[in-house]
Amino acid sequence: MKESMQVWSEVGQLKKVLLHRPGLELKNLTPRYLEDLLFDEIPWLAKAQVEHDGFTRALEENGVEVLYVDHLLADIAEDPDIKSELIKKQLKSSPLIEPEVIDAIYNYLNEQSPAQLVSTLMAGLPKQEVQHLKKHKTLSDLTVDSYPFYLPPLPNMYFTRDHGAMIGDKLQISSMFNPARRLETIFLRFIQKYHSLFKNVELSFHEEIPYGIEGGDVLVVNQDTLIIGLSERTTEEAIEWIAQKYLVEKKLVRQIIVVQVPSRRAYMHLDTVFTMVDHDKFLMYPGVRDLANVYWLEKNSDNRVNASNGYSLQGALKKALGLKQVEIIYSGANDEITAAREQWGDSTNTLAIRPGVVVCYDRNEVTNETLRKHGIEVIEIDGSELVRGRGGPRCMSMPLDRESPE
Repeated sequence: MKESMQVWSEVGQLKKVLLHRPGLELKNLTPRYLEDLLFDEIPWLAKAQVEHDGFTRALEENGVEVLYVDHLLADIAEDPDIKSELIKKQLKSSPLIEPEVIDAIYNYLNEQSPAQLVSTLMAGLPKQEVQHLKKHKTLSDLTVDSYPFYLPPLPNMYFTRDHGAMIGDKLQISSMFNPARRLETIFLRFIQKYHSLFKNVELSFHEEIPYGIEGGDVLVVNQDTLIIGLSERTTEEAIEWIAQKYLVEKKLVRQIIVVQVPSRRAYMHLDTVFTMVDHDKFLMYPGVRDLANVYWLEKNSDNRVNASNGYSLQGALKKALGLKQVEIIYSGANDEITAAREQWGDSTNTLAIRPGVVVCYDRNEVTNETLRKHGIEVIEIDGSELVRGRGGPRCMSMPLDRESPE
């Protein structure tokens, strides 16, 4: 019997998940480049790693198999041809154009062990490590003070949710909105293409999705329904392109609910303000309650995507789930000040590991207690440093396999 991973639920028992433990890429995050690299603060790496290990432990204690991006990449990079292809792809996707620089970097990276190589590609490659390998001095050698890297650090790597989404037994690889994050999805493409654990996982699309759509805006509600956030990092064009593929051409789902949230850094993805916590329960930041617009996409009789509005969020959810009632729980006990403060600490970015059981940061005390009062079991983890990257447990995890709840 063919073994395959699949995700047809936001809350079904989580069986396998893809994580990235924060690494040296955070050491290369400096105040000067915070905005370019989409950070507001600099996490303390040692503490962030301890916190991430606590996250992993919480998952494993609840029956979840944890896979790490860097381990999977190192596995496939043992093959010299794959290793060479990975380096070439990273270099081709970088802004480098000087042939001597590219050759020097390629040779330098190709001599590294698979684990070293993966670490370097994520941590970034400082110019000073390669300059001595070149015969000629180029402009980039003289501009170290203005930008010290040939290959940039990828400090957002630990937010693996954004890289893609399993939809059924297919993997949708994201089209990252910001240039600072576009190198990250190359790793997932290589893992899907070459790692034995992914031998039965096909891509949803072999072509690239128009910019941009990221995994934080994709919620797999059930076998009929996706929710996609129209946000700061997911565009109308990408949603329309995906809707045509999924609703008409592939008939993968029957409907897509689009939830538009304000295009702001604080609400970069839908899952920063809205997540599913049980079969019939959702957690939402009340600050967007009156600002979110809801649209319903489905195939019409002309084999085209038909878009309609006029739905309340609750109404659309009830229709999609086939339920008479769904409950929206408001973070921060629905108090404006508390909710806003805790939303900054990703209070609504919960990861469901089974129906009615979610992982949350312990810092969001009021929201966590609110969830408990509504019958949700909360597993708390420390995230004082992890949260500095503006992401919570859902952002830090890419589910690969879930049980489909009855």
